[in-house]
Amino acid sequence: MPSSTKKQLLLFCMLMLFIGVTVKAQTSKIDELLGQWDKNSADTTQIKVLRKLSAAYTSVDPLKKFYYANQYLQLAKKNNIDSSISNAYLDMGIAYAVRSQLDSGLYYFKLGHEIAKESNYLPGIARGYVNMGFVLDRQDKKKESVKHYEESLKIYRKLNNRKGINQCIMNLGSLYFDLGEYKTADAYFHQVLANVRETPNDQAGLASALFSLGNSNRKLGNQQKSLEYFRQSLAIREKIGDLNGIALSNWGIGLVMNNTNKFEQALVHLKVALENNRKTKNVYQEAIVLMSISHAYLHLENYKKAEENIQLALEKAKEAESKTLVVQALENLVKIEAAQKKFDLALKHQADYIAINDSLNNSRTKKEVILSDLNRVNTDNKNLEEHNQKISEKITDYAIVIVIVTVLLLVVAILLLLYYKRNSENKNANVLLQKQKQEIAEVNEELKTQMEIINAQNVELEKLNRVKNKFFSIVSHDLRAPINSLKSLFEMYRNGILNEEELGGLLNRLEDTIYNTASFLDNLLEWSKSQLEGITVKPVQVELHQIVAHNIKLMDSQIRTKFIKVQNNVPTNALAFVDLNMIHVVIRNLLSNAIKFCKANDEVIFEAWIENENIICTIRDTGPGISDIDLENLFNLAHTPNTGTAGEKGYHIGLILCQDMMAQNHGSLKVDSQLGKGTTFYITLPVSSSTL
Repeated sequence: MPSSTKKQLLLFCMLMLFIGVTVKAQTSKIDELLGQWDKNSADTTQIKVLRKLSAAYTSVDPLKKFYYANQYLQLAKKNNIDSSISNAYLDMGIAYAVRSQLDSGLYYFKLGHEIAKESNYLPGIARGYVNMGFVLDRQDKKKESVKHYEESLKIYRKLNNRKGINQCIMNLGSLYFDLGEYKTADAYFHQVLANVRETPNDQAGLASALFSLGNSNRKLGNQQKSLEYFRQSLAIREKIGDLNGIALSNWGIGLVMNNTNKFEQALVHLKVALENNRKTKNVYQEAIVLMSISHAYLHLENYKKAEENIQLALEKAKEAESKTLVVQALENLVKIEAAQKKFDLALKHQADYIAINDSLNNSRTKKEVILSDLNRVNTDNKNLEEHNQKISEKITDYAIVIVIVTVLLLVVAILLLLYYKRNSENKNANVLLQKQKQEIAEVNEELKTQMEIINAQNVELEKLNRVKNKFFSIVSHDLRAPINSLKSLFEMYRNGILNEEELGGLLNRLEDTIYNTASFLDNLLEWSKSQLEGITVKPVQVELHQIVAHNIKLMDSQIRTKFIKVQNNVPTNALAFVDLNMIHVVIRNLLSNAIKFCKANDEVIFEAWIENENIICTIRDTGPGISDIDLENLFNLAHTPNTGTAGEKGYHIGLILCQDMMAQNHGSLKVDSQLGKGTTFYITLPVSSSTL
């Protein structure tokens, strides 16, 4: 092995060992938070711990960040805490955005932003603007991005939120950097560095500012100064265990090494950056690092690896849906193919590069961003001048008022001194007595409030415990019974107790039970998935008549067995904007329930009509109906399932799943029933995306 390769391998191993230590430090912090999370503690306490857990996982594992954000979202919804609901949606959006799943990230950012606006929660509104601006920047929508950053900056200044202000200024500087205005970007980054040094304990902000200055100095040709900034940033990020930040700083060092022709050393740092980007599933940054690795291999004349890495970078750039990265990757690919004298391919990719680059229209975007930012700066300066003038005028008025007030205070002080000399003992005793009474009253009131909160929490905990026991009772009993029955049948057949004919008869009798259990298990798995991972909704235009017809056909054997008449009266032109899989699940569950509880010659009728830009679909049966008590608990786990007319089990977990799915699709599920008069379920859904 050549000495340069050995040196590169040794450096890489040392870096990976140090990163392992920092990741362990971050894991210790997460373990500490997990130790603080007690599911039996108050909901508000759990929300605080879960939000910290979600934040801790941002740079380590975005999937777990999403999980813990979803956990405290459910608690916040239960307690109607709008600020926590907003923050949870924003954290869920970040979990997608850092993995370059920008559309999903933008969806959750908009949800969190809207909830913050409805409740006038200013920090949430500002967070929403800055996060949506980040996504728009990644999507090459620079003009819209800068508008969002400016709106966020206004709110953060109003709140005097230093971290938020620094973040907005940093993002504006990054916009200028992307547009090639490196001196302007450098000025913004220096401003952030000055601000963040006045903000105590903001190590992450300091590391980010140093990294950005490393980037601007690299582009301005100050390679040694750039390297110093990158190394300072890396030291801080390794200390706090920020995987994403460690990747960025190593990438920056690798770029400086490339610029100074130290390609072997560059590859060591770039490979560390690539590994961390893949751990955090940051596809956008992975594409950028792969381009830098390809650059190093090109100058080392290792064309094969250079081409492999740039092709992979092009794939990741397309996956991140960034035209800017695609243009950069194509530009580098043309250079590599030209170096290998593959002129036909180079010419083809050069044409692709020109077409995409022209569509970006960077010159116009740069002008719009600069003009917009100049307007903001001029407005800020004008407001500052007016504010200073008003302050000067007020200072003069205050000086006169202070003199008058001082004289009056001196007179009052003399009078009070004489008064207190005569009555000091009685006065002090009365004041002390009143203070003690007030303190006792406040303590009693606080104890009363705490007792009310504790009683309410105990009631809620008892309810949740009953639901949990009910849930596990359903799973343990209704899944074990059919499996044990099958096991016993096969053992009896294997031991010769039953012949094939007897076995076949018993299996026919068990067939409905197995189908029913399989349906229950499908619903249970879908519901559990929705509670733990969240449901991804992909609405499309569907024809309800076809959906109903398909599910009637699926259950044809059960319908004919029970001699039930099913009518599909849904108009053939009835359209709904809904997730295709979810509407199948809902229709299938409601039809299955109707079949279970109907007797021979009963009817199940599907109908639909348009009302207020929504479509309403009804499933009406002439079965036995539902009692008022059962109706109240139909959509929660406290409900006790009934038995169908043929002995089928009725698992209402399907109804809970249906209600959740309709809510996810901006619709609703309602029921109307009377004993002896049948049951009607009402599904309300939007007709198209414009009605959402």
